[in-house]
This record gives sequence, C-alpha cells and structure tokens, in this order.
Amino acid sequence: MSLYTIPFKKGVTTQVKIDDDNFLFNAVPLKPDQVPEEDRVIKEALETPIGTGKLEELIRPKNRVAVLTDDITRPTPSARILPQVLSRIKKAGVPRSRVQIIMALGTHRPMTEEELEIKLGRRVMDDYEVTNRDYRDTSNFVSLGKTESGTPIELYREVIEADFIIAIGNIVPHISSGWGGGSKIILPGVCSQKTTDMMHLMACVVQPVLEVIGTRDNKPRAEMDTIAEKVGLNFIVNTVLDEENNILAVFAGHFIQAHRKGVEAAEKLMVVPIPGQADILIVSANPCYFDYWQGVKPYAYSHRAVRREGVIIFLLDGGEGLCGDAPSHEKTMRKYLLHSFKDLEAAVDRGEVDDIVGLNVPMYHSTLRHRVTTFCVTNHLWQEDIKALGFISAPNVQTALKRAFEIVGQDGKVGIIPYGGETLTRLEDNSKPWREESS
Repeated sequence: MSLYTIPFKKGVTTQVKIDDDNFLFNAVPLKPDQVPEEDRVIKEALETPIGTGKLEELIRPKNRVAVLTDDITRPTPSARILPQVLSRIKKAGVPRSRVQIIMALGTHRPMTEEELEIKLGRRVMDDYEVTNRDYRDTSNFVSLGKTESGTPIELYREVIEADFIIAIGNIVPHISSGWGGGSKIILPGVCSQKTTDMMHLMACVVQPVLEVIGTRDNKPRAEMDTIAEKVGLNFIVNTVLDEENNILAVFAGHFIQAHRKGVEAAEKLMVVPIPGQADILIVSANPCYFDYWQGVKPYAYSHRAVRREGVIIFLLDGGEGLCGDAPSHEKTMRKYLLHSFKDLEAAVDRGEVDDIVGLNVPMYHSTLRHRVTTFCVTNHLWQEDIKALGFISAPNVQTALKRAFEIVGQDGKVGIIPYGGETLTRLEDNSKPWREESS
C-alpha cells in the first residue's frame, strides 16, 4: 500500500492510499534536469525568433502596436515577458502612446483590477493603455468578411487598426485547437461572439475531440491560422511551463513556425507515456480548477488514459462554481449538459440555441461522459452542480476509490493524473484505442 498526494490546486491537496498490486501509473509531467534562468530564456527567444526578424527590426517608429495577452485563467507569465517585449518596441522608436495592451478574453468575463495587476504587473498598467473589454459590447467589432468555410471574421477595432500585432501566450493541450498558443489568441481571443460561436461549433462537429486534442494540425486550428493570417498577426511569444509555472522554454517569431516548434517541445514534457489504460483513473482538473467551464478540458484529456466502461474519479476545486469564469454561459450549460450530442446538433439546426459558445461544453461533455462512470470530489461545487454534470458525488478520493472497485472489480488497475489540465497521455506502444470511440 502506497500513499499518493494529489493537488486540487496550488496549496490545496488530498491524499489516497492505493494497493501496490492495483497501481498502474502516476502520469506526472516530465521535467528537464534543470529549470533555466528565465530572463535569459526570454531574451534568447527574442534575439533568435523563428521565421521572422527581431521585433525591433520589424516595427517602425510610426506603427501603432497592439500587444495581446490571455487572461487570468491561463498561466502565461505575461508580467515576466512584457518588460522585454516592451523594451524592444521602445528600441524601435515607438512611443508608449502608440502601444496598447489588449486582454484577449474570448467570451470570459473582464478581469478585475487585482487580476490585471497579477497578469501584467503594476508598472505596465500605469505606463500603458490596457483594453479589458466585455465581449458582449458589440459596438467595437469590425468585420473582415468570411473564411472559405463561412466563419465570419469580426475582431476588436483596436486589433484591426494596429499596424503591428504581437501575441503573448502559452502552449498547453487544448480541447478545441489541439494545443494552446499561436493563432488561438486571435480566435477566439479578440473575436466577436458571432465569430466565436462559429469556431466553437465547428470545433465540436468537424473532427472528434479525442483526435483534435494533442495535435498541432487539425481542422479547428487551420481555421484559427487562416483568420490570424487575414488579420495580420505579426509576432508571437509563447511559453512552455512546468506545473509550478516556471518557464522551461520560450518560442518567438512567426505564429505558425514558432508555434510548431513550441508544440514539439511541449509534447516532450506534457505527453506522458503510460503502460495501458486504467480501469480507474484519478485525475485532478488542476490547474484548470476554477469551474467546469475550464474543467471540461482535463476531463476530456483524461479519457485517453481510461478504458471504456471504466471509472474516472475527477477532482475539481470549483471555487467559481459550475461556470463562474464565463457566467453568461451558465444557463445554457445547465440546460443542455445531459442532452445527447445528436439532440444538441438538432437544437442548433432548429435555431433554438442563442448561446452557441455556451453549448460548446455540453457538446464535448455529451461525447465523453457515457464512456465511463464519473465520481466527482470537490471543495466548492454544490450537489446540484454535480447532478447537472451527470456525475456521482463522493466526499473524498478514498471513498470514491472504494466505490470504483465495486464497479470494476477488486483487481482493477488504478492510474493517477495529478495535473490533468496540462497533461496528456499516450500508450507506450503508441496505439490509440480512443480513436474509434470518439465520434
């Protein structure tokens, strides 16, 4: 019998005892031998960009520069990167008055003053104009037509009017684009609800979710790249982090070429080999622990590591409830979470759903939850939240594990994923047993 510690989030953990005969794997993200000195890593990436020249060589003194960064739900250490990026913009001769920091919120709520200070740093907030807009304010979007697939291209006016666009993001597994970072900060980051609706719906229906997760080149990502090209995304700075948010690597330059190199590095750290799919999988949503709007990602990722008709024990801190990060979508989520995928498609076809983005989580949820029995261990979700998800409430992991063995048998093999929001697994023989199940 061995004792394992599993985090709900940083500073909040739980423990579980597992008989050694039942233990199968503990899929901890891989680490380099040494964490590099971060200022040096950032500087080297900006000095040797991939597929472009240096920022200070590309930007002209009269350019209006937009610097995009993601929000507080993402671990991107923007406050540690911005000083070097802004220094190079200044070196190019651009005055502060022509530089704007734009929070790429997608359909998330606007950030609080405290969150902005954490994300950007107080000095940046004091010295530069910061845009932190509610996406429901439709007055400031500009249309650039449609993509070939019919997606409307509507973006923040400030982005369209900028002469040079820089995007700061982080590369982690992502449910609708394969990996975060790159062009994703444009779509959905600074797009209208109409554009975001179309992208999210397409991501749900054009390719099975378990085929998209962990791949750089997929159909939703191609749409994002197309729109970023249309808009003129000039330069990205993307990080690869460990579970403590230490910077392990930085990739700067062209939004496709640099991102592709970044994904290659992230795969080596975040895609963990396992000997087989578990009968019982204990997975923490950490660091996507805010709510299920974020937590659906680790829940989806975890299905790669558990067999059909197995059991998932899902740890979700849930400090912002079911959908506190994107409260405008909560009504839609609650209404449709337990519907089948076909019913959801039919509801869209009939024009019954106004909030297409809010339907995104129920669509992913519906394709996966029937594969397994799911126990939910949480610090904050209400019983009605757990019921809305179709999960079974358990007071702690040990109790959930006992009940799981009653379902799969006492010889069931147990796997653990302690950082489910940033970890993918692959079978050591590289087979993909989920592919045939993911339509």
